[in-house]
Amino acid sequence: MIKFNQNTLTELAGLGSGAVAASYVQQKLLIKRDEAGAVVLNDKGEVTTLFGAGATADLLVDIAPAALGLFLQTQKQVFVKEAGKGMIAAAIGGVIKKQFADTLGLTGTDVLLNGMDSMDSSDNMPMMGYSSDSYDTTAGNAGEMDF
Repeated sequence: MIKFNQNTLTELAGLGSGAVAASYVQQKLLIKRDEAGAVVLNDKGEVTTLFGAGATADLLVDIAPAALGLFLQTQKQVFVKEAGKGMIAAAIGGVIKKQFADTLGLTGTDVLLNGMDSMDSSDNMPMMGYSSDSYDTTAGNAGEMDF
């Protein structure tokens, strides 16, 4: 059984902080920004990083937090070690998700409702549970007002 105590809270806080730190390193420290804070793009419209631009630079930006996490693993404090683990997990998980999103089914192109491309919110789909916001209480031709 897992003992839940102050050490467990410290470890969990470290893991979470490491995951957030990995994202911060990627987005704020490794991607070049201009004075206004906008992301700098090269001539091809690619994001410019400290490693340059292109696929290799993107991979390096994704992996860099893991390298920093490995460094944090050498420290003595439990919180810092766990933050390193969180950075490694977030970075490697992000790389795996980016490289194998199609294989893992993480592309976000799920087919809705047995082949429908989108939800149609028109009156021609009453079986979908759609109902109009306008309720006509004066209509009585079909017998709906006959109680």
